[in-house]
Amino acid sequence: MRILHLAAGNRWTGAAAPAFAEVEALRAAGIDAHYAYVGRYKLEKKIGHLDFAHALIEKSQNPAAFARSVDALSALGKFDFVHAHLTYDHLLARFVAKRIGAGIARTFHARRAIRSDPFTRSLIRSTRALFAVNSTFEIRGRAVVFTPPPLDHRQFNLHGPDARSLYGLDRDTPLVTVIGKLSRGRGFETALRAFASIRNAEPRARFMIIGHGEHRPALESLARDLGIANEVIWAGYHEEDLAEHYRASDILLFTARGSDEGHRAILEAMACGVAPVVAPIDGVQALLRGFESDCIAESESPEAIGALAVALLPRARSLRETLGVHSRQFGYSVSAERLIHTYQLA
Repeated sequence: MRILHLAAGNRWTGAAAPAFAEVEALRAAGIDAHYAYVGRYKLEKKIGHLDFAHALIEKSQNPAAFARSVDALSALGKFDFVHAHLTYDHLLARFVAKRIGAGIARTFHARRAIRSDPFTRSLIRSTRALFAVNSTFEIRGRAVVFTPPPLDHRQFNLHGPDARSLYGLDRDTPLVTVIGKLSRGRGFETALRAFASIRNAEPRARFMIIGHGEHRPALESLARDLGIANEVIWAGYHEEDLAEHYRASDILLFTARGSDEGHRAILEAMACGVAPVVAPIDGVQALLRGFESDCIAESESPEAIGALAVALLPRARSLRETLGVHSRQFGYSVSAERLIHTYQLA
């Protein structure tokens, strides 16, 4: 079986990382899976050396660039399925699949992409296998397979160094963490306010923000207003050593959905033994079966999230092994088995 995944991105954000993880999972299971993406940017620097990663999708989305991308992708040879991850990929997949005689698969990474306009309905009708990274996504009249982001346990696991020494933190300091792009509407205000309430109950606690973005000055101002500026660690963006930053943490706050609604950070944190405290966002229940009362707040308010974190902090470290075991159901082998089974039935 040969599978071609398309993700028209040029950065390791949004759908790119989980799409690439599916390709790696399939290859680990013996499937000749390939990944096509937009080249000449940071993503090509990261994966361009891999013989199964192809920088063949042009960034410009105009008719001429589209035609060149279709030609380049078709030249990769025969595939059983062309698996799209974004709407532009879905259109590319329709043309490429027609040329090479392949089936079409599509993963929906955000609810906003599941539209009812004629164009989207037409793409869906021609698609043999439909997936969604969020268990609550539905498409009228079609079966949708839930495919949470595959976890690479080679990187995200309980064992290995942590980043505490980088920030002068001893083992007894409770560390609460939040991660994501520092943009408006991504829940960082809620997280800062939640941490302010956590620190009232646990004065030794520190707060680490992993990520970068244009919204940082506004968040720094809010931290000063809340009186917690001295307790906040602005760790910046981390990729290769991200697991070390998770392992340094006691609790991960997850307060808002990202551009990809698979909520990957929750899974990564659990694999590293970190207890997530999450807002009741669509789809988190499927990731936290058995831990709902421990990890899902009653509401999205800072007060509810902070109160749950305070209750969980004293026993967060005792849950590390259990959370690590729980994360195994989201690993590469399980993800590959689900994908292969769906391809075979489609």
